Amino acid sequence: MRFKSYWRTTVVAAIFLHFFVCLGLALALPLLDFEGAPIAAQEMEVVDLSEGDDGNADTEKPEPPEVKPPAPEPPAPEKPEPEPEELVLPVEMSPTEAAELDETVAEMQKQEEEAKKRGEDGKDVRPPAPPNQEVGTIISSGMTPDTRGTDFRGTVGVLVDVDAQGKIVGVFLSRKSGRFVVDQIVLNALKTFKFEPALDMNGNPMKTKRLINFPFDGSGPHPFDDDENKRMRAKRELFLRERQQQGNAPAN
Repeated sequence: MRFKSYWRTTVVAAIFLHFFVCLGLALALPLLDFEGAPIAAQEMEVVDLSEGDDGNADTEKPEPPEVKPPAPEPPAPEKPEPEPEELVLPVEMSPTEAAELDETVAEMQKQEEEAKKRGEDGKDVRPPAPPNQEVGTIISSGMTPDTRGTDFRGTVGVLVDVDAQGKIVGVFLSRKSGRFVVDQIVLNALKTFKFEPALDMNGNPMKTKRLINFPFDGSGPHPFDDDENKRMRAKRELFLRERQQQGNAPAN
């Protein structure tokens, strides 16, 4: 059984239907109000807030308790600064005095070299003491210079004048290193030295000279005590012991 189709009529009807629907929407849409009346914006008042204020005027913060500053500590008593030991350096000398001093130094160095040698009789050859000196100056304490930071290798000789109180009153570099820094290290080391003054024939302290040699061999500072110092210390003990025995001896 066959049915008759009206497809042409259906298509034309659909076209007209869509046309009228679109035309109705085009006429109705402009009449519709989707947005409505705009809400008027209110102006905001700007308020400056102080630091630490959170904007709540009703809540008042309690004032912090008043902190009393601590009582000032009493000033510590000022300690008197120790007076630096003065190291008296030699002043400029006349050519005649300088020549005499050089001769004295050369003679003392020569006597020291001879003292290290032994004579044929087996006795030590020692330099003669000054006319009224029985025991020379003894170095009681002092640290040698720190020679580890220097590239100089050799010996620096210093001739010091020691008074009757054991203080240095004059310094003369008898054997210089040729370098100002090295010589200054030796002079600074002498500031720590303390001496026992020389004794005359009666056992009284006297002023004298002492030749000190500082070897620069790359070693660190250590207490100074050379062979001459040991010999002088032994001689002083013997000299004082003999004088004590003479004092205790009954008078004839």
